[in-house]
Amino acid sequence: MVDHQTHSGSLVMNVDTGKPQKFGEIILNSNGQALDTHHLNEIARFHPGTPYDSVLIDDLRRAVVQTSLVSTIQLKPVADPNHPNVTNIVVTTEKAPLHTIAGTVGYGNGEGVRSDVSWTHRNMIKPEGAVTFSGTLGTRDQGVGASLRQGNKGARDRILSSSLSVVHTKRRAYDARTATLSGRFERETNIIWQKKWVWSVGGQFIASDERDNGYYSYGAGHHQYLIAALPGELGYDSSDNLLNPTKGVRISAHASPEISFLHKTVPYIRTQIDASGYQPLGHNIVLAGRVRMGSIVGSDSSDLAPSRRYYVGGGGSVRGFSYQAIGHLNQNREPLGGSSLAEFSIETRFRFGDLGLVPFLDAGNLYTSTLPQMSGLRLGTGLGLRYYTSFGPMRVDLGTPLHRRPGENRIGVYVSLGQAF
Repeated sequence: MVDHQTHSGSLVMNVDTGKPQKFGEIILNSNGQALDTHHLNEIARFHPGTPYDSVLIDDLRRAVVQTSLVSTIQLKPVADPNHPNVTNIVVTTEKAPLHTIAGTVGYGNGEGVRSDVSWTHRNMIKPEGAVTFSGTLGTRDQGVGASLRQGNKGARDRILSSSLSVVHTKRRAYDARTATLSGRFERETNIIWQKKWVWSVGGQFIASDERDNGYYSYGAGHHQYLIAALPGELGYDSSDNLLNPTKGVRISAHASPEISFLHKTVPYIRTQIDASGYQPLGHNIVLAGRVRMGSIVGSDSSDLAPSRRYYVGGGGSVRGFSYQAIGHLNQNREPLGGSSLAEFSIETRFRFGDLGLVPFLDAGNLYTSTLPQMSGLRLGTGLGLRYYTSFGPMRVDLGTPLHRRPGENRIGVYVSLGQAF
């Protein structure tokens, strides 16, 4: 009805919503699909008898695309001819190419020049059993490996993975030739479905020949280690974005009971807690802070393989310092590692359209004691540049040590995808 005098109108519409519907079965309309019906039911967030909701249909579509096993997918609601209040979901897909060859070339001031190449079959072990063979060649890293990653194993977002690798890793702190057999079961988070709670449990068996820098009781030279570990992690994330958080908090706790065999049996536990928070101060300003505490309980650093000790310094630690550069050094200025660490960071993120500036201050130190002493903190400060893409920010940070000591670099440059923390 239109009222020309008041320039107003009203509409009355009779709508027959029909009876409430429930989900029925998921039906594949052809054979030879990359995913079978059983696995689709594991991925779906609905089951037969669940009240029908089109949002859950869209969720299933995105989850199937996320597997990378299909190039196209169509989900069509179809009434069940035998049950008038039940709607089946007919799924039609086309397979995506299952093989991927990838390669990277990069440089890091702690890792040197490095190139990686890999070949992956994303569904060699059905369903979602991706097998990858990889190789690394670089000035400080060489190695080969094979891994199996099974997505949505038993339930949505559950990942079962295993790997075998043989690598040669050369760092300022150690030179290690290591063979590792590992397995892990986890609940993952990703950009499409960021989770508040994540966890992982696993096991590792490590055989390694490593050079010790000579600070500890067994002296300089190479030593052999056999290590069994049971790492586990629990994390909470209330931030609003995985790569560019602007509000919320993140907390994770990691614990790894381990046994090292070197002349004697040495049991110990490696623990680490990370926490970060994000507070908006305006439309395009975010204050961000980070704390990290680590401790090795049950053994002195002298009994640990150099690769299992803690180190501080670098782009993911205290910016302005070289990789592993903070802490006790031997007479050749090589890092010795420690049993505990403390790190702190604070930065203000200013955004101007697609660009941003980030002044930051980092602090941290490494200790030989079981618990971090919070003393003698080394400070690094600097300025970061951000370029915001549709995927996430590109980060370039320039840092310098405060109260720089002889032999320490004046400037450190760090480049990566995503914010520093």
